[in-house]
Amino acid sequence: DEKEELQYIGLSRKISASIDRHAQKVADLMHHVQGVEMPGAGKEALQGAWKAWIEAQVEATGNIPEGNRRGNDQWLFKQRAPPKQEIQLTPGKGADDLLVPMEELIDSLVKSKRVVAFIKGTRTQPECGFSFNVLNLLNGTQADYETVNVLDERHNPGLREAIKIYSDWPTIPQVYIEGEFVGGADIIQEMSESGELKKMLS
Repeated sequence: DEKEELQYIGLSRKISASIDRHAQKVADLMHHVQGVEMPGAGKEALQGAWKAWIEAQVEATGNIPEGNRRGNDQWLFKQRAPPKQEIQLTPGKGADDLLVPMEELIDSLVKSKRVVAFIKGTRTQPECGFSFNVLNLLNGTQADYETVNVLDERHNPGLREAIKIYSDWPTIPQVYIEGEFVGGADIIQEMSESGELKKMLS
């Protein structure tokens, strides 16, 4: 840190990426960083080096670095959970699977899930800029939400047009909260900027 006190000793196979992530999480504790590359080192060699560095710090100062102490998780990153899968309204045989009108499936879905976003593409691969933006805005609220790909004709046959009829709204993406249509890309953007979106989803 700024007082030249060692805060944390860690191991990483992607040093620059780890430094970048730490800089975002604990910027106030990072005055400068020292890295040591160990090309081809195995797990035992890496752990041995880490242990030696910790022991050297204890011998020099009498203390384990603050970030390495038990119970201090400031420097740790939670393992990212895999992204949620898109909801599929039918088993995947196209229009042959539709035993009820698509509008009924939409109605059942938005009334059974708290937040649903009908988008072009998937959560990890949106296929239009407006869908990409809406996903980013929803992610920014940290709320849980479901996505449905209107371009997936195999699992959601006819959804792209049916959702427009259901909502009486001509464009996609569309976001529903508590069973009610809230808006498309522009409205969600406005709600995000005003803080209303986060408040509604908290």
